[in-house]
Amino acid sequence: MTPPRHGRIARAAMALPLLLLIPPLRHILEASMLTHMLVEFPLLFIAGGLAGGWLTHHRLPAGLPAVADAHGLLGLALASCVGALWMIPSMLDLSLLDASVQASKYASWTLCGLLFRSSWKRAGPVVSAFFLGNTGWMLATAGLLYQEAQQRLCVSYLLDEQLITGRGLVALAILIGAFAVTCLVTPQGRVFNPRDRGPSRARAPAE
Repeated sequence: MTPPRHGRIARAAMALPLLLLIPPLRHILEASMLTHMLVEFPLLFIAGGLAGGWLTHHRLPAGLPAVADAHGLLGLALASCVGALWMIPSMLDLSLLDASVQASKYASWTLCGLLFRSSWKRAGPVVSAFFLGNTGWMLATAGLLYQEAQQRLCVSYLLDEQLITGRGLVALAILIGAFAVTCLVTPQGRVFNPRDRGPSRARAPAE
């Protein structure tokens, strides 16, 4: 993919939170609990990450200061808090009923993705695996609770949708857990873009 085309895609992704303010597009994603949590949230997160890459390419600030975000701990902690907040069923309901909560949802997920990009690059393999492991555990716990609940946790969604979403969260947790193991086994696979990495260490000669 050529750089100009990559830039156009990044700019289009940056506009996603604004596009979701258009009722028909927003209703498509938020009509189902599954697409609300497992499509809209990741899309906003990815949009923020791409926006961070575009800003960095243009030499603009796109993350927390390195002093405050040593080893990426602050940025990853903020990402964990945002994820935990929007796993709460009542927050989903509020975002559908209150325009200000809805706007904060778009803003928090997009900002989370933007900050995550720089923090992820600063984090070592152990910190990355710890963060991913905790995220996977949180998703799996929420998914199991969604499946085991005998009543609707969200008044906006049916019990069947809640069950399917719970299964989706567990499946996502398994994928994230597998990626956490990959971070420990092959730390070089952690970075979004290999060209953004610093000088690589010399590898030991093969025996």
